[in-house]
Amino acid sequence: MTAAQEKKMEKKRRILESAYQLFQKNNVYNTAVDDIVKAAGIARGTFYLYFHDKSDLIEQLLFFKSAESMKAVMTDFFKQVGPIEDLEAYCRAFITLYIDFLISQREALAVIDKNIAACMRYFPDFYDEDGKKLYNSVVERFTAEGYRAEDVHKAIYMGVDLIGTVCCDAILYGRPFGIEQIRPSLTEAAVGILKSCIQKGETL
Repeated sequence: MTAAQEKKMEKKRRILESAYQLFQKNNVYNTAVDDIVKAAGIARGTFYLYFHDKSDLIEQLLFFKSAESMKAVMTDFFKQVGPIEDLEAYCRAFITLYIDFLISQREALAVIDKNIAACMRYFPDFYDEDGKKLYNSVVERFTAEGYRAEDVHKAIYMGVDLIGTVCCDAILYGRPFGIEQIRPSLTEAAVGILKSCIQKGETL
């Protein structure tokens, strides 16, 4: 990425972060583009260089924050989990870490809501190279063991979407079940999805 591209990306991040802070404080509906522009310290015209409108900003913010969340989870995962010696144990370790992370990010969930897997819609165009490298490293761990990359992508997408959606309801609203009530069943369901997708020598 060139210096000019980095500068442009940094300005876009500043707008997104300003919008995120305002959405947390005032909610999405009570925040206008003028509020975001003022908070970001930019001209109104600059906003439209990066986003078509507020709806476009919201969609990109969901992508940005969900990608940021995935990057944090994968960073911790690599620090704590070693080689894939037992696929089920490996999947459980990731799920446990992911749910714990979401519990710790309650304020962020209030903005992202059920769009945790938004970053997966745009894979591999993560917002930064570090996030992309981390994700690819996870996939490479599996392919090195003989698993198909396509199956790994599918498993991560479905697992992240299921866990994120259920956790949002459980953490934010406690309905229809609280997080500790639903966590055991959610873990088993997610493990089942991951294991059914990631099988050596098989295709979906």
